[in-house]
Amino acid sequence: MYKRLSFLFFVMFLLFSTFFTTGVSANCSPYELYSVDSVFKLDGWLLIRISHWSYTCEMIAGEWTPVLISGPDRYYLLTDGNKTILLGSDVGLVNETLYVLTVTSACVSYQNLTITIEGKPHNFTLLKNMTVKTLYHFNGLCFENASTCRIILYPNGTRIDMCRGLLWNASFLKSPNVSLTGVPVKVERGRLHFMLGKNYTITSPEGINTSDLKLRAFTAKMGVVLINTGVIKVPAGTTLEEIPILFVIKDGTAQSAKILKLEESTCKSMNINTIESPYKSVTASSNNKIKGICGPGFVVLIILSVLLLNKRR
Repeated sequence: MYKRLSFLFFVMFLLFSTFFTTGVSANCSPYELYSVDSVFKLDGWLLIRISHWSYTCEMIAGEWTPVLISGPDRYYLLTDGNKTILLGSDVGLVNETLYVLTVTSACVSYQNLTITIEGKPHNFTLLKNMTVKTLYHFNGLCFENASTCRIILYPNGTRIDMCRGLLWNASFLKSPNVSLTGVPVKVERGRLHFMLGKNYTITSPEGINTSDLKLRAFTAKMGVVLINTGVIKVPAGTTLEEIPILFVIKDGTAQSAKILKLEESTCKSMNINTIESPYKSVTASSNNKIKGICGPGFVVLIILSVLLLNKRR
């Protein structure tokens, strides 16, 4: 009798496993979507606005289903056909001048504290919230520091603003009004063909299947730029610098544009003399392992310590 029950249980287990294996879709893995929204022209440079979405997979009604977890996020690229710069998200014009606002935040130690509880000393590091807002403006060659504000928030609620220039908000930045459409690019036998003032026939970029791309050609200050205007789907974790979205032409061949960070394109990094900000940027470091308390957590610690001491007494 026991053997029969065991056999029946085994058969039911196989049927149950087969049902769920065949009934649940496994064709789902997290991915990213990138898409070019608009292309603007500024004094020979192209300002490219890109949207980004992130998807994960969740079990819904017995099937693995893509679920949006973030987006749309916005990024901007600036290129002259030779140099390409990733500007971030807070980008726009003020009085026909291109500005970029960057914001970095971190918890920074400012005082060590020892609290004795039940005769045992406990060391803590007090941390303050520090936010640095830096505004850059583009002079046609590089990005100059227009203003820098350092905002410090202490655990007791005290706030200190130290600014060189005005404290800016991203809402002041406006996008250009007119977006370019470019001209379509045809792919034939590994060659790219388009008409932009003259007939172009160039070699396709190496290692990229251009037949899957929706390329359009644009004229920039230092040469022709090819932009993939289709929706690009890539595995999760793929960054903007790694996707086939922007190509420049070198020696008759389309090549993926090398994307520089904003910090690499400031006038200071390019050894061009400008007015230097007296404040240094602050970024969070994952290498600093500090046992500390940032914000109102310190106040909670003090209250708990006092209550504990009173209870012991």
